Amino acid sequence: MTQQTTQTEDIRELALFQVDDMICGLDTSLVQEINKQTEITPVHRAPDYVRGVMNLRGEIATIIDLRKKFKLESININKKMKVVVVRQGSENIGLLVDSVTDVIMADSRDIAPPPSNVSGVPGIFFEGIYTMKEDLDAVLNVDELLRAGE
Repeated sequence: MTQQTTQTEDIRELALFQVDDMICGLDTSLVQEINKQTEITPVHRAPDYVRGVMNLRGEIATIIDLRKKFKLESININKKMKVVVVRQGSENIGLLVDSVTDVIMADSRDIAPPPSNVSGVPGIFFEGIYTMKEDLDAVLNVDELLRAGE
């Protein structure tokens, strides 16, 4: 029985999404919601990676364009794009991603430390790399992602 408990504790549920040609993952316990609404109001004098703000049922959420945050080329918003909402303190932060692809169960023991960069993106933004059957999943480090560049 102890072995099963330990095994269950090592399993993490990851929401997977696409940013350019990279598959990123985020622990589902950090995800408040995934929103298909992409009506974003620009904010003047914000860092270039802040796409703007959006209204989430009366609460304002700052929207971070992960492509820009990762120093990739930004694209026009399209129907596939989603906003993955996470909470930082009392603030909602939306991560604009190209598409949400799946939710998987990952064994924590199979998540390797991140390299110094992942597809040209600084490794500090990732807590690890999870190897799936056909792809690699770069597991996001939300604290570093939201802290960097403040």
